[in-house]
Amino acid sequence: GMASKAGSVLGKVAKVALKAAL
Repeated sequence: GMASKAGSVLGKVAKVALKAAL
């Protein structure tokens, strides 16, 4: 549902943020 979709998006954003931080 929406919650799982939001979690997936947050995970993607977190990964991109980690790459940017490195």
